Amino acid sequence: MYTGLTGKIKIDGEVAYISNWSVDTSREIIEVAELGKPYKKKVAGSASWSASADGTVVFGSGADSHSKLFVAMNSGEPVECEFILNENASVKFTGKALIESLSVDLSAEDKGNISIALSGIDALTHPTA
Repeated sequence: MYTGLTGKIKIDGEVAYISNWSVDTSREIIEVAELGKPYKKKVAGSASWSASADGTVVFGSGADSHSKLFVAMNSGEPVECEFILNENASVKFTGKALIESLSVDLSAEDKGNISIALSGIDALTHPTA
């Protein structure tokens, strides 16, 4: 069983301070209607994936992984992502993505938080692949 205690995210080789993340995969289902047939056929279409993550924001002091996220988002450059499920990083999802959005939130009674939304641009490698 995997827990939030072992999960982490790497973007372009650097671990971002993340408290939770999720990866969603989907596949389009195409309906094909044939004349004279009472049922539609369904075939698998294109697959896609997206991800989101939340964590503590850190800028400066040698920790520039979050700064790199903002640069990548503003430039439209893809980032390499690893969503690691266990301590030794042997079980993980990997893929390239574009950053859809970044949000920084700071309140007087809490740490600074960052949220990121990613949209996959190639195949997502699954832990069982």
